[in-house]
Amino acid sequence: MEMTIKQLADELGVSKTTISKAVLVLGFNGKLHKVGNRYMLSEMQISQIKSKISQFSQTDEEKKTQISPTLQTDEEKKTQISPTLQTDEEKKLQISPTLQTDEEEKMQISLLKQQNAILQQQLSVLSKQLSVKDEQIKLLQEQLIAKDEQIGQITSAMESMATALSAEQALHAGTIQKQLTEHSLMDQPSDEEQSKRKQGIFSKLFGKKE
Repeated sequence: MEMTIKQLADELGVSKTTISKAVLVLGFNGKLHKVGNRYMLSEMQISQIKSKISQFSQTDEEKKTQISPTLQTDEEKKTQISPTLQTDEEKKLQISPTLQTDEEEKMQISLLKQQNAILQQQLSVLSKQLSVKDEQIKLLQEQLIAKDEQIGQITSAMESMATALSAEQALHAGTIQKQLTEHSLMDQPSDEEQSKRKQGIFSKLFGKKE
């Protein structure tokens, strides 16, 4: 389950500054997931932050146990310590809210810069891809124009061939018709031959018997 820095701070009972410190130490400042205006921590990040804060607490406890017995107790130090020598924890609690806001703003600006750089890279890649696509489209258009010209040339040649064939067929048909007419005239007998044939037929039919 994702959580904001504030939600995790409230759950652990620590300040947002402590969470931000753990985020910076773990190197998550450039890897936070943003939802709206809030940065979200993943379950893995939350687990590591809790572990890191636990280490912070252990380190503080070890420092306390290593204080010399001859020194005053922490409670006595608190009552006698000069305001100018406040503990680190008290200084953190008294940090101006504007400083905490500045730290968060720096983190947000850093994340925005990284996101902007990624977007710029993506735009560059897309621009190159579009350039390649434009070149491909231009080449295809040129090929289509060439194909159209070839088709036009082929169509024109076919029309010319069809016209020539029609003319040749008409000429051939006329020649054949002429030849047939001449042959028919040559086969017909002349008037004299027709007369002789008729006389021969009548002679055979009505000739005198000897």
